[in-house]
Amino acid sequence: MLNRFFKKRYSKLSPELILLFKQELSFSPKDELLYLDAFTHKSIAAKKSSNNERLEFLGDAVLSSIVGEFLFTKYPQKSEGFLSQMRAKIVSRENLNYYGECLNLEPHISYQRKNVVYKSLLGNVVEALFGAIYLDLGYNKTKAIFINELLLKKSDLSSLEKQNTDYKSRLIVYCQKAKKELTFKLLEETTKGKNKCFIMGGYINGELKGSAEGLSKREAEQQTAKKIIATL
Repeated sequence: MLNRFFKKRYSKLSPELILLFKQELSFSPKDELLYLDAFTHKSIAAKKSSNNERLEFLGDAVLSSIVGEFLFTKYPQKSEGFLSQMRAKIVSRENLNYYGECLNLEPHISYQRKNVVYKSLLGNVVEALFGAIYLDLGYNKTKAIFINELLLKKSDLSSLEKQNTDYKSRLIVYCQKAKKELTFKLLEETTKGKNKCFIMGGYINGELKGSAEGLSKREAEQQTAKKIIATL
């Protein structure tokens, strides 16, 4: 297992992945080891330093900066609140997962399928990929790739402007207007492989109206609220 890992670490990227970078994102990698890390999940990495977690952390910060700068320029008359909401929608796990699906990244990711909650995998790799691009090619090139090849090609900004993805806040407003009490409770905390999962329940006037799972309590509450709203 360890020998296979090191063989992979010091081999080049697959021709298919390099072609994907050229055709879908219009760039050619220089430091290929960065991208090998970006596509290596911790579930199979032999050493803590040889997976995509650190690149994911960096990519999250880089994308937040890129999107913030883009929105600030595109919407000169909009408030800070609007800009913050738009940025949150664009860099949300749901939207980054969508980009990962558009790029068909999953076949190129090294991970143990039984140990990973799949719904977060693609978005995490997108963040790690852009962390790698930033280190390899610099901020301006990273910005151009994300804005021109993903945001403007794969997303409809006018639809995102109208989209309200804060389901919990919407449900709170509904309950306040209806003079009903809304509470969320942790129903179960589990572990799937190396991922912690939380199941939250949503109660209206003490009655359980829905429940959902998430990789954080916050995510689980949002998904629970989304389910409840669909029944109202």
